[in-house]
Amino acid sequence: MTQTILEQPPVDTLPGFDEVAFEQVGQETTADVLARKRAEAFADYLQIPSPTVRDEEWRRTDPSLFPLETVTRLPLIPEQDTLPAQPWDADFDVVVAVRPDGFAIMHQNDTARQLGVTVLPLATAAAQHPEWVEQYLQGEALPAKNGKFEAFNDAFWNFGLFVHIPPEVEWKRGLLLRYEMDADASLLIPRLVVVAGHHSRAVMAERMQSPDDSSFVAVPQRELYVDEHANFKLVSLQEWGLNSYQIANDWGLVQRDANLNWITLNFGTARSKMKFGSDVAGPGSAADMDGIFFAAGEQHMDQRTLQIHSSPDTYSRLLYKGAVKDLGRSVYQGLIIARPGAIRVDAYQTNNNLVLNEGARADSIPGLLIDADDLKCSHGSTTGNLDPEQLFYLRSRGLSEAAARRALIMGFFEEVIDRIPQAFIREEVHRHIERKMEQ
Repeated sequence: MTQTILEQPPVDTLPGFDEVAFEQVGQETTADVLARKRAEAFADYLQIPSPTVRDEEWRRTDPSLFPLETVTRLPLIPEQDTLPAQPWDADFDVVVAVRPDGFAIMHQNDTARQLGVTVLPLATAAAQHPEWVEQYLQGEALPAKNGKFEAFNDAFWNFGLFVHIPPEVEWKRGLLLRYEMDADASLLIPRLVVVAGHHSRAVMAERMQSPDDSSFVAVPQRELYVDEHANFKLVSLQEWGLNSYQIANDWGLVQRDANLNWITLNFGTARSKMKFGSDVAGPGSAADMDGIFFAAGEQHMDQRTLQIHSSPDTYSRLLYKGAVKDLGRSVYQGLIIARPGAIRVDAYQTNNNLVLNEGARADSIPGLLIDADDLKCSHGSTTGNLDPEQLFYLRSRGLSEAAARRALIMGFFEEVIDRIPQAFIREEVHRHIERKMEQ
């Protein structure tokens, strides 16, 4: 009798994140639902191959240049009662401040409590509302086929936040989630889950900051669930220091007649790789995705967007605008996906790039993947320098060459800046663009 020996599939781990590291994570996890989900994610993580430059998605951004082997994962970040206030705090009802040594959920007033909004650490949400965490953490918003870093975040996250906005609620001032990193050689792995109940309206902002001399890696992941007839707006301002690295994966699921408005603003890091996917999954649903990025010095920014249409009569619009100067490089990869049966879809994707000097580089790769008929899907991409005729016109009106260039560059970005709902964030974006131009 011949005995068949089943070969175990090969195990693939990122530097320093093997079974021993996961055992340490298990000691941080008390809620059963979180322990199970972490374990399932770790099993997936072990089997998913690490990305290489042979993979199309990573061909222009070498994953080996993200220095995971030089950083240490921060332990599960503990909760504190409060942390020092920052200038933007007063403009929101709830502020969540995250530092390497602790985080705090700070209610600026009683509005969120009166509306029934839930803002909890993920561990507390798992204890108080396990059914929510069971449904939404690692839920339907994530792609059917996980990538290495998505599974890595699922298994190893060290800060988790769960936000639940009840049905029929209008939360006008919303929530600010701000990160302040100053721990060298550290690894931050944040996980955010937001659920906007049916017929709700809410806003949220994120701000990610660190000093330029702080070296660390961030691997964040977000799941956004927008229920029927809801409207959710998220503005995310990434201004990490220039000695940091980020690999981000963000996903939104939009139900019938709901709208997700998502604006990403990327100015920091030495090297970053970001993926944003929105699935308009119910008839009448819509997603508006806007972005700004500016790479100067030797910065490298790689962004990939997915506009997924899983249902008929859905709409998506995307506008990403970027600039590169010095030896900066940007990569934009965009894909509109219309799944079988997604008829009468209306989707458009635009990526505009300014290359401000020789030596800078911007790659733009838009695309369509269409498995349905009777729809309208299209994309447009432009890459070039400032228009010399426009420069000549402004100089003929008395502006110096530097002032004319600043005016044209700022005007180039203004279409996206105007869509940011908070005036103080618009002002901060203007300051970032000015600083980039002066570097």
